[in-house]
Parts: sequence; structure tokens; C-alpha cells
Amino acid sequence: MNEPRKTIAAIGCSGQVAEVFVRGLLAQGVSVHLLARDADTLARRYPEATIVAGSMMNADDVARAADGADAAFFLTPIARQNDPSTEFEAAKAVIAGAKAAELEHLIYTSALGAGRNTGVGVLDAKFEVERLLASSGVGYSVLRCGSYMEDVFDPRLDLLNKGRFLLPIDKSRHISYVSQKDVAPFIVQELVCKDRVVNGDIDFVAPRSYAVHEVEQLLTTAAGRTVKASPRFPTYYLFLAALPYFRWRGHRLSSIIPLVRYWDSHGSVASENTVGAYAPSFHMTTLEEHLTSLFQQQK
Repeated sequence: MNEPRKTIAAIGCSGQVAEVFVRGLLAQGVSVHLLARDADTLARRYPEATIVAGSMMNADDVARAADGADAAFFLTPIARQNDPSTEFEAAKAVIAGAKAAELEHLIYTSALGAGRNTGVGVLDAKFEVERLLASSGVGYSVLRCGSYMEDVFDPRLDLLNKGRFLLPIDKSRHISYVSQKDVAPFIVQELVCKDRVVNGDIDFVAPRSYAVHEVEQLLTTAAGRTVKASPRFPTYYLFLAALPYFRWRGHRLSSIIPLVRYWDSHGSVASENTVGAYAPSFHMTTLEEHLTSLFQQQK
């Protein structure tokens, strides 16, 4: 006898940034309830999904999207101008809606470094959201994601083809990466379909971290030409000098630059509590695999 089809509510996933997650969930064969303000546009983009009109900032709307779902996967909007308050308020509404819908499982994508206050808005916001989840009384699973390969490398392919890699931090610092495409399969295969609730966090990363100089070597191999990271001087300091301007303009970089500064001082490395420990048979895309595929796609 076939198992009933699982249903996942997708909250905070109506933008282009979340498209890889929504399409990934649909590709896994689950039913998706997608909460969206612009219901008509999202219905055209995802005809296979059930679109629920509303906002993640409204608990009643969240409850309608979560009604009848086995779990809800949610993203919070990035902390603008290094201010975590928007993410915090969004998470409160999601949790209230989940409780109203009597949802049993909330799944949240957090970030490495969110285990403590750091003074970096995008990390501190997720630290506070994780605290809310832990005290909510709702079953929850937190995926502390490494740096997304698709964000760090893919938009800069033209620059990489010219032999330049924009990451102006100390080359000895190690960074843990992850492919966005691994998120949905893990959620469906290892959590929802197995009725597993972590009630804690997992460092969601590829099998190992890389120093910047090691990434240069991987890029050189994948590109078939020498690729070097931007020198820390002067690029890093120019970013820091421009930070007040980006804050004044409310630009996204006003949140990204403090994160880069944190990486320059500390790196971004996973603990031993990784997917490899939690679900050893689940294959996480390696950085080598991603870079090889990225350069092959352009041929």
C-alpha cells in the first residue's frame, strides 16, 4: 500500500532567492503549499503548487498555509542594514501561525555562526530565531547552512573566467560551503518522509571546509586556467570604508560587509554535528563537483 503523499508548507519562499528550494521540493514529489502575497504571479511560476495568498508577517496567513501540512519550511528575510529585527518579527509570526495550525514540524534554514551573538546582523538574527524555535513548543529542525556555492561562485563566472575570485579575506581562513540544491532533497528524504524531527540544529555543509588558497587551486583546476582570489588589500578595506554609504542607502551590502569582516577574523567552519553524522548515506554536493559542473555548463 502506497504511503500518503507528504505536504510541506513553504513560508517566506515567494521570491527569486527561494526558487531553488521551492522547485527542489516539488521535484521530490511532495505537495507544496506556498504562501505568497502575489498569488497570481506565483501560481504561474509554480503551477504544481497550491498557492495561499498572504504574508509570512501575518500569523493567520501562515496558519492557513500550514493547515494540513506535515511540516513547514521557512526562510526569514535578510537582516537589512545589519538590523536583525525584521527576521525576528517574521519568525514570531511563523511560530504563532504554526501553533494555530497545530503543525508538528518547523524547518528553518539558519547559518553557520548563528550559535551565539557575534555583532553581525545576519547571524544574530538567526541566533534569535533559533532561540525562539527552541522555546516555542513546536517540533523544529534547524539547518545551519554554510556559504551557498551558488551565491559565492555562480554569479561571478565571468570574473572567474578572467582569473579573478572576489573573496578579499585572509587566505588562511577556512570556509564551509553547501549547495542550495541539497536543501530540498534532505528535507524531504531525511526529515519529512522519515518523520524525523531534530529539535536542534545540524550544520548543513559539504564534507569539508576550504582555506581561500585551497579554493584558488580548485578553481584553477575546474577553469583550466589560473584563478586567484582578490588581494585583501585594498579590496577588503575599500569595502569597510564604503560601509557607512551602503547603510545610508539601505543597500544589501550593508549586511554583507559585516559578514565578510567576521569571516576575515574567524572564518566560517562547521562543527562535527553535520549531515555526515546525522544522515551518513545522504550525499552532499562537494565543492569540487559544483565547480566542475559550473565550468562545464558554459561549454
